[in-house]
Amino acid sequence: MFDNKQGDSASFDTNWKNREESLHTHWTRGKVENQIQLAFRNHWTLFSEIMKNTPEYSKGKRVLEIGCGRGSLSCYFSDSGYDCTLLDLSESVLDVAKDIFDKNKLKAKFIVGDANNLEIPNNSFDVIYSIGLLEHFDDVRTTISEQMRVLDTGGIWFGYIVPKYVDNVQKDYEWINDILKGYQQQHEDVDQHKESVYRSDLGSESYVPILEELGLKNIQVSGVYPLPMISHSIDFPFSLMPADSEKSLVNYFEQRLKENGVKTGKHPWLCKEGFGNAFLIWGVK
Repeated sequence: MFDNKQGDSASFDTNWKNREESLHTHWTRGKVENQIQLAFRNHWTLFSEIMKNTPEYSKGKRVLEIGCGRGSLSCYFSDSGYDCTLLDLSESVLDVAKDIFDKNKLKAKFIVGDANNLEIPNNSFDVIYSIGLLEHFDDVRTTISEQMRVLDTGGIWFGYIVPKYVDNVQKDYEWINDILKGYQQQHEDVDQHKESVYRSDLGSESYVPILEELGLKNIQVSGVYPLPMISHSIDFPFSLMPADSEKSLVNYFEQRLKENGVKTGKHPWLCKEGFGNAFLIWGVK
């Protein structure tokens, strides 16, 4: 995915290779069946709404996902007719992404590459985004600068950032996750170890000045993902619960999101920064 914090590229690659859940597809054309599918469906509907309602955006179709992982969000873009390119430093996870795209008859290009040194010409893309990437860098200026360089004039940029929160929606549910973890360890002879991955606690105030200096305009910020993550192991990559439990949780979460949308009059995935599990920054070059 990147090569900035010493050891973290190897940690990501180890987890991609060794965790069964890294092979799961978090994209679906049908009804979502688990909380991570629900998250990516809402990522997609939110991104779509923002692109539709941003007059400065050129409405171009050339899309680049950086640090793509298995490419769950890019599946939505590809299925909607966008010309998608997926980039990651891990060849292992790109193989996973290729398999997912092939099985679902989705089209995309795949590039093994470093987010700090994109071997891509200037002004090559109309949409650039990353999901859970930037918080893993000590210094985000270089990678953001590279993204601005390859983003075309009128292109839209999304940074979905998952900082190391200690006092957000998740805090009231840690006891549930602790119980699930203990139950899992007692009833299954499995190794739950995952390599530790560096994650910063920087908020949007650390990113916006850099984006402004690099020429991004109409910059907006919002908290996103106003739901807890319920699992015996929420560390990367996320471990799902049994299918019936996931479906019940999705039904409950969908009702909460509906209530949130009615209450705020906004997309239900939006919330106050610091409350949700992540925040989103976007703007136009």
